[in-house]
Amino acid sequence: MDSITSKPRTLKELANYYQVSPKTFKNWLDCKTLNGIKPESGYYYSIAQVKLIVDHLGSND
Repeated sequence: MDSITSKPRTLKELANYYQVSPKTFKNWLDCKTLNGIKPESGYYYSIAQVKLIVDHLGSND
């Protein structure tokens, strides 16, 4: 399987990775450190944003 940071991801993909609901994950993104990070292009978070999220929340591997 690809690393979570290997390509742009949707909110649902990231929520599944952390095994929480998309609603819960969206609340996690609304913190001071991530500054309410939003998808960069449409529904996808860029690779850089995904790396930032994983650095902040930790890896689930």
